[in-house]
Amino acid sequence: MEQITHPNSTQTQNDTWLVLKNIHIAHRDKVLLDIEHLQLPKNKLIAFIGPNGAGKSTLLHSILDQHTGSLTTQGNISANGEPIQTLVKQGKIGWVGQHERFELPLTVLDYALLGTSPMLAWYQRPKANHVQQAQQLLHDFELTHLTTSRIQTLSGGEKQRLAVVRALMQNTNILMFDEPCNHLDIRHQRFLLNYLHQLVHQQNKSIIVVLHDLTQAHRYTDEVVLLNQGKVVAQGAPETIMTSSQLSTVYHVDIKVHQTEDGVVFV
Repeated sequence: MEQITHPNSTQTQNDTWLVLKNIHIAHRDKVLLDIEHLQLPKNKLIAFIGPNGAGKSTLLHSILDQHTGSLTTQGNISANGEPIQTLVKQGKIGWVGQHERFELPLTVLDYALLGTSPMLAWYQRPKANHVQQAQQLLHDFELTHLTTSRIQTLSGGEKQRLAVVRALMQNTNILMFDEPCNHLDIRHQRFLLNYLHQLVHQQNKSIIVVLHDLTQAHRYTDEVVLLNQGKVVAQGAPETIMTSSQLSTVYHVDIKVHQTEDGVVFV
């Protein structure tokens, strides 16, 4: 099992890329998110953690400006000093949701190449270097043997890995994943999280993931944002935030932290 070290999470204003202020999101009388202030550092792998209904996915959708008209929304979100909508419209945020759609009659390679769309005019086709990059990513994620297969024939895990490849094809400095380990077996989960960790620390990407597995959040990420009932309970380095007492309080169940030769495990 690979060992992941956590760099110092000390944050200055120059290290910040995303700032959320006075975020209030509700569905009728139910408050989904209520955050007075939250800022996220650049060049980190950050996990949103918390129990079901804590607001993790809602927060991610807020950053991506993806809420439907049935919600009332208030607040301000800026990225690198400008409205987040600017980056979203320019296709500068790669994104994989919980329920990606695979309805188009595309091959695996064609679907991967959809990630180049924000970089091309409507009349342009992906170039040879794009195809080469897609083939390399399909190889990395063990999908090469499916290159010419229709996407509808893939298993759930294969579709999930392909969605990640499509997002990586955007070549953005910012990536967001909502429960990216869904449908993946343990080997592919470890590969994906280690891959994302390396993107951050070798290519200076800024990545946000929603995770349910506490052991994975502690082992692979540089910083966690602990949410509960739509509020930020704590933010910081995993070893600081993810204590037995704090997690047990938030999750309403006794959570024990065990130190093993391979790292910390939560049970």
